[in-house]
Amino acid sequence: MSTGGKKKSIDDLKAKADAGNLEAQSALGLLFELGLEVEADPKEAAKYWGMAAKAGDAMAQMSLAGVISKNFEDTEEHRAMAQVLMKKAEEQGFVREDKAMRLLRKENGESIKVLLVDDSMTVRTPMKRYIEADGCEVVEASDGQEAIDILKKDKNIKMVFTDLNMPNVDGLTLIKIIRGIEALKSTPVVVVTTENHDNLVLKAKELGVQGWIVKPAKPHHIRRYLLKYT
Repeated sequence: MSTGGKKKSIDDLKAKADAGNLEAQSALGLLFELGLEVEADPKEAAKYWGMAAKAGDAMAQMSLAGVISKNFEDTEEHRAMAQVLMKKAEEQGFVREDKAMRLLRKENGESIKVLLVDDSMTVRTPMKRYIEADGCEVVEASDGQEAIDILKKDKNIKMVFTDLNMPNVDGLTLIKIIRGIEALKSTPVVVVTTENHDNLVLKAKELGVQGWIVKPAKPHHIRRYLLKYT
């Protein structure tokens, strides 16, 4: 199709979407999300997925949640918005593609393993439940030293959630050690802590962490990073 033809086709879809056509709204959401025949644009994708989501379409609700989680600034408002959208879609029986794939891999004996590091079982227990609910297998460590021992033995850990203030080896030291091991350099690490001081956040970012969650962690906090990195 010529450039002019593509533009006319997109313009026609936009006109139909603005008139309330659900199929056109969903098509544009997908086109802008994936960059098919148009330049990828998360804001435009969110706009058209949002139109379809507002009409109650479960796929659009889940797709909009995904666009928000992957592309928008990591704020409490965006996390909560994605959580609400996912819940609405799941209430209609729609299972997220990423979760479905994890569950399928688990059934095939290829679970995605996530390491959860915190010296408090009270903290680990709900977080473990949230992570397992999204189809991952959880490996627990009560401090940084135990986490290091696990990581050296288990080569199948795909992601790490870690506290900062722990005995033996603290969280920042753990992250430094992880980044110093060639095989683990690219392993996503998310900090989960009561701390939120700018200097600590900066230090963690300099070490290459992928995220920062202030306790208590909620399901949508965890899900955002699982969606993005597993």
